[in-house]
Amino acid sequence: MKKDIKVAAIIVTYNGINWIEKCLTSLKKSLAPLQTIVIDNGSTDGTQKIIANFPEVTFIQSDINLGFGRANNKGIEIALAKNAEYIFLLNQDAWIEPNTISVLLQIAEDNRDYGVISPVHLNGTYSGLDLNFSKQLVPENCSSFYSDLYVKKLKILYEITFVNAAAWLISKRCFETVGFFEPLFFLYGEDNNFLQRVTYHKLKIGVTPYCTICHDREMRQGSFSETGIKIWERTYSLIGLLNILNSYSKSILSFLKEKFIFIIKCVYQKKFTSLKYPIKEIFFFIKNIRRLYKIRKRYKFR
Repeated sequence: MKKDIKVAAIIVTYNGINWIEKCLTSLKKSLAPLQTIVIDNGSTDGTQKIIANFPEVTFIQSDINLGFGRANNKGIEIALAKNAEYIFLLNQDAWIEPNTISVLLQIAEDNRDYGVISPVHLNGTYSGLDLNFSKQLVPENCSSFYSDLYVKKLKILYEITFVNAAAWLISKRCFETVGFFEPLFFLYGEDNNFLQRVTYHKLKIGVTPYCTICHDREMRQGSFSETGIKIWERTYSLIGLLNILNSYSKSILSFLKEKFIFIIKCVYQKKFTSLKYPIKEIFFFIKNIRRLYKIRKRYKFR
């Protein structure tokens, strides 16, 4: 592996005072030299004061909440402008082991056909896999991981169709080929959309069992608020409509079919208050049909 590889770790923070010290401390102990960039989305809990204790961090304070994707884009632009060859995206509620990034870099250098590589995600207590991560390793998405784990014949790298963006190592080439995160996604779904484009451009997505991170999402789990439901419903629709793995006409038909079936069920079950979500999504789609088409077209620039 080249010794002059430049890697930048990027963390987006928003009221992350419960985790950010542990997150940044773990990066400071990384065996692989790296530059850490933090973009804060307007925290009000004192997160910034904790970050100030890490003078080596490049800190960007946003006046508004940009959302996950747009804030990461700011950090990615800064890192690439400083000639970073790899970007390591890490959630504020996650932390690495000292060898995590060095192992990822070695594997990435040996597997240039992979655009995104993730370590294994443990939970915050080291007692098992992060639950959502474990669901992504099922045979339909990752053909032999569980089988190889059981018979103790783990490979260095497993191709997978999707892994959430809590910890991604992304090559400069990948960003140059597929672009950055789509700004239309405020929260949730930007990782799905990005990986759809990675797949479209014939780059691979992988998970290696040879290094880990901890993702302490249990501390923030809870039921969706009404606002959260609206964000997710809109996001779910955009994931399908912007998926360049399918034709636009096929995506539109699938979207409309799903919404109208849901509307019919609501009417039949007399759940009239639930009708506002699919109806708003349909109006959003009609209003933005040309804009969505232009975005899809832009994604195919390579």
